[in-house]
Amino acid sequence: MKTKIILLIAFALALSINMFSQKTYTLDECKKMAIANNITVKNGKLNVQSAEQTTKEGYTKFFPEVKASAFGFNNSRSFVSMDFGGLQVNMLKSGTTAGVTAIQPLYEGGKISNGYKLAQLGEDVTKNQQQVTTNGVVLETEDIYWQLASLVSKLNTIQFIENELQSILKKAETSAKAETGLQNEVLKVKLKINETEAQKSKIINAITLCKMNLCHDMGLSVDSAKNIAINIPDFNNIEAPNTYYVEHEKAVKTRPEYKLLEESVSANKLESKIKLGDYLPSVAFGANYGYDNFTKNNSMSGVVFVSVSIPISDWWGGSYAMKKQKIKEDIAYNQYQDGKQMLLLEMKQAQNDFDESYSQVQVAQSAITQATENLRLNKNYLNAETADISQVLDAESMLAQSKSDYIDACISYYMHKAKYLQVTGGSADI
Repeated sequence: MKTKIILLIAFALALSINMFSQKTYTLDECKKMAIANNITVKNGKLNVQSAEQTTKEGYTKFFPEVKASAFGFNNSRSFVSMDFGGLQVNMLKSGTTAGVTAIQPLYEGGKISNGYKLAQLGEDVTKNQQQVTTNGVVLETEDIYWQLASLVSKLNTIQFIENELQSILKKAETSAKAETGLQNEVLKVKLKINETEAQKSKIINAITLCKMNLCHDMGLSVDSAKNIAINIPDFNNIEAPNTYYVEHEKAVKTRPEYKLLEESVSANKLESKIKLGDYLPSVAFGANYGYDNFTKNNSMSGVVFVSVSIPISDWWGGSYAMKKQKIKEDIAYNQYQDGKQMLLLEMKQAQNDFDESYSQVQVAQSAITQATENLRLNKNYLNAETADISQVLDAESMLAQSKSDYIDACISYYMHKAKYLQVTGGSADI
């Protein structure tokens, strides 16, 4: 007996230590950690940094291109040998030459400036893609958070039902001993308790997996799942969706997806200008300064030059290439128009789902009220011996199901609320 008491105390102590060591996170804390630590978000930030370097690289094209070269040789005999009336002259047996050349492009058909603009646009595209990625990670994190909240709430409901069933079991056993009830009524209650225990075990396992998923999204080790908990919200404070409505035509322009569609159109226009630059004249200014010692005296020399290049033979094929690029512009514009409409449809669908989820919450709330009253009446009938255990168990099951349905409705409401706020806000900022 003493050993059993010691074991119970040790178990309770271990449980209390584990509870105190757990870190409880709010929804906002989970989302902030996902933005800061999630690997997908981190890689997106690195892509932005890479795009910034590409823009800086494009800026260097505005400056002169400078090259330095050097060449030296030492031959077994002179390259040049001449005989002047018996006087033998040998030249270029060894020598060194070096030089520096700088070329400044004056006009490249707009390819340099438009290429730089395209690099800047690419940087903006990467930032908007990063925002889309971040929004997706935040929404996924919020979905997992609400799934976990649902499971924890259902576990609490099952524990409440377990207490009710234990109370009913005592009555059934008392009734059976007094021979005012049947033994099979006791077995029915025990069977129901066993079913509840099985459901409880499944939910506990699901909670563990859900916590591991949440840790992964937050950038924590999945082993940290046993040390975290979440703040369960009050499901009684459900606001009407119209509190969050916005004008979709205005909101769509703030979304990163819409900006990406606009940038696709701009990028194709810039690519058309760059393609045109391939068939326009290019002008460059250059200078060279060199040194050589091919003669007895060291020689220094400098030269300046202007280079003009006109791609005459390319104009014929270039006309077709320009038409092809113009078709790409039209395709990008059509995709922009279609994409905008799809974004507006997504907003409307999110609003409809939000409205429907709110209606389901109200229906589920009414069902709990009815099921609670039904259980109360059946308990009174059982006490008055005008109802049997089976009727009470059925009423208990109805109440448990209605509470479970209410939790599902609330979770669906919060998920659809998050989706609507995302598709109308265009930002993952907390």
